[in-house]
Amino acid sequence: MHSKAVLFLIVILACSVLGTAQEGVPQDDAINLSTDRTLGVGMQLDFPFGGLLSGRYWFSSDLAGEAILFLWGDAGDVEGTITVRALYRIADRPVVDFYGVIGASVPVSSYGWEAVCLSAAGGIEFGFRSAESLAWNIEFGIAYSTDGELSMVFGTGIHFYF
Repeated sequence: MHSKAVLFLIVILACSVLGTAQEGVPQDDAINLSTDRTLGVGMQLDFPFGGLLSGRYWFSSDLAGEAILFLWGDAGDVEGTITVRALYRIADRPVVDFYGVIGASVPVSSYGWEAVCLSAAGGIEFGFRSAESLAWNIEFGIAYSTDGELSMVFGTGIHFYF
């Protein structure tokens, strides 16, 4: 019984010391890493559309546009996908933001007509306190192609914000 009381007092004392020590440290939690973000460049990889080079621009604190370019081939035969999207920030937290995104992916092909994919997704963007200009995101949603196929979409990306 005596040892349990001593252990309890040690735990209370340790918690008090840690709490006091943290009061003197500036609180970084209040700093919102996505504040004042405008232009971001990086990579956005999406399935099933592809994707590679990405440019995002936040027009306001909650509305952005994004263009994603994915091309391959040789000089005479280029294929790929061009995606244009609109992002709306739903929840803005200090380190993690949640956004909704809608967009269209247009295939580039020398073989003729390809289906256009329309998509809607939700995304989570994570900031890094150790590298405030970087942000990593993951997305999950649904897509409909103009040839009648319905599919799930997911993606990830990393952007450097100026």
